[in-house]
Amino acid sequence: MYQNDLSLFKKVLAQKRNDTGKIYSLHEPQVQCISKGKEHKKYEFGNKVSIVYTQNTGVIVGAKGFRNEYDGHTLEPSLQQVEKLTGTTPRTASVDRGYRGVTHVGDTQIQIPKPFNDKKQSNYQQRKLKKSFKRRAAIEPVISHLKTDHRLSRNFYKGVFGDNINIMLSAAAFNFKRMMNTWKQVFLAFLFRLYHCLYHTFISNSINPQKIRWGF
Repeated sequence: MYQNDLSLFKKVLAQKRNDTGKIYSLHEPQVQCISKGKEHKKYEFGNKVSIVYTQNTGVIVGAKGFRNEYDGHTLEPSLQQVEKLTGTTPRTASVDRGYRGVTHVGDTQIQIPKPFNDKKQSNYQQRKLKKSFKRRAAIEPVISHLKTDHRLSRNFYKGVFGDNINIMLSAAAFNFKRMMNTWKQVFLAFLFRLYHCLYHTFISNSINPQKIRWGF
């Protein structure tokens, strides 16, 4: 009955500092130690998340969880999810240098920031790529909002399946909030125009009292 728990405890007691496949959490043995390579945060514990974000509309069209795979190996499953959810295949995908080594995934061209070659690319192509890479940087604050505002940084669901549920719920909440903010701006603009029309109507009627119609 308790054989799985006892084997887990034995593995925790026997593991060393430099062992691979270590157990970092008893209630979540699937938790991975992910090397970030940053000075202020060298390691993170959990799993990786791949976010696909449209450059023009600003909508999250793909969100998928991974354990601790190389970034380049997460591109194909992420793009397959986008194709499954939207029904279309992206022509280009702009990524950071962590995905270097991958140039094409199916029919999608992978764009990675690198020094421009004046002999092979025209000025128009260089400007287009620069604009695309600038738009790619916009996903960083999106990830930050997902972590801080939509509970992506801390997951309370159990297991790997719970991790994927939490990722999808966070992405859906981000899209819903964006849509609500857009409709809120439209509604406020409508109220302002309505107030503006009523105000001018009242002023014109107050200047010309004969235009006011009284009904009883």
